Amino acid sequence: MQALARTGSLPAMRPLRAPLALLALALLVPAVPARAQVLIGYLLGDKLSTPTFNMGFEVGANFSTIQGFDDAERTTRTAFGLFADWRYSEHFHLGGSVLPFAGRGAGHLAPAQTGDPAFDSQTAGHRMERSFDYVELSALLKWAPKREEGIRVGTGPSLGIVTGARDRYATVTPSGTPYTLERDIGGHVPGVDFGVSFEAEWRLPMLSIAARYTEGLTDMRLDGEPEASHTRVLTGTGRIYLGKKPSP
Repeated sequence: MQALARTGSLPAMRPLRAPLALLALALLVPAVPARAQVLIGYLLGDKLSTPTFNMGFEVGANFSTIQGFDDAERTTRTAFGLFADWRYSEHFHLGGSVLPFAGRGAGHLAPAQTGDPAFDSQTAGHRMERSFDYVELSALLKWAPKREEGIRVGTGPSLGIVTGARDRYATVTPSGTPYTLERDIGGHVPGVDFGVSFEAEWRLPMLSIAARYTEGLTDMRLDGEPEASHTRVLTGTGRIYLGKKPSP
């Protein structure tokens, strides 16, 4: 998709409306490919920085599991995208993230029955890994004891848009040769995973370190599975601000 650039000055927005509009822009970018998001960040980061608003890149990892499976093991997936932060009072902030790379899943799961005897006979007695590809959006209300730096804590809703899902089985032939089977389950699980997030962030002058726990509320079980399953994910990221905030 090609992007069109326009030059010229924009009309001034009222102070309250500008940060809200910019935060909305940051939350709308999941429709833009990841490379374009990087370009948007570099080109607009300095323009979007104000004494009360800034944005930047968020880079880290998701450590996730799926509740509802016995002996489930955590998996690690890359987390990458954009974040935005608007301080609307001395101690309260509204923060949002858009992570087009934010997978979840779990390993060492009992194999799901497919109803295909030829397939199920190959996976019986083995274990599988279930993976979900997400575009993750979050909007958190945060409290900060200090105006610019230090600890911040917050909570708010999370929305995970499922862009792909698969089960991967590690199995062996009768002669003992290992091989992998993969099954696309994207059309058999919900397309959206609603959740609630809790976050702690330590902010420095040009970057911050954040840990966010997200409790998935949507039942993500495969069609026909007897037990409900919900995603649980701990996201650890570093956030790099784009542009320098003007002095208040």
